Amino acid sequence: MTIQTLQIPPDLPSAAVAYASAGIRVFRVRPDKAPFANCARCRPPTEKRPNPFYIEHRPEECRCTARTCHGFHAATTDVDLVRRWWAEQPDANIGAPCALNGWAVLDIDPRHGGDKSLAVLEERIGVLPGTVMQLTGGGGLHIVFRTPGVSLPGTLGPGLDVKHNGYILLAPSVHSSGGRYRWSGHGRFLQPPVAWPSVLTPRQVRRAA
Repeated sequence: MTIQTLQIPPDLPSAAVAYASAGIRVFRVRPDKAPFANCARCRPPTEKRPNPFYIEHRPEECRCTARTCHGFHAATTDVDLVRRWWAEQPDANIGAPCALNGWAVLDIDPRHGGDKSLAVLEERIGVLPGTVMQLTGGGGLHIVFRTPGVSLPGTLGPGLDVKHNGYILLAPSVHSSGGRYRWSGHGRFLQPPVAWPSVLTPRQVRRAA
């Protein structure tokens, strides 16, 4: 993977375009972290925007030809589409699927003991290698590695989750608390140069337990 540094604009629409232009798949996310519906039959009508194509249904029961309408698989690098999405919803947060972008992310949430879980983990296996990090709007931390290309466990301890098959929000998205996500290193994004530590792959984790 090419190492590429991006200076991220402070506004969401421009940032979304910057990511997409750099080949990073993005999609729109609501304030509650739920993805937007991305096709006409799945967009609920509003008073200002009637939608005669809407069919009421639960996201998990969606029968769109685009089967990923409600999910992160709708993420794209199509710059024109990204511009259109954020023109429609300029305050939408920016989501990015992890594995589809070649990432595996360690998500540390101190509110649920993630900092303590990380300390216990590093005491057992050693300090994790330095890589790209993002401060989350809720006071947590994303440690971003390159994907190992194998399935990973969903959690490594309380407040210490692995985001691989799922997605994360990207700076400058806004957390429900009002805090903004931001990359370490003066707001610049760098494609992760370091691979997911082999000691944290499922086989190695089982051996170390």
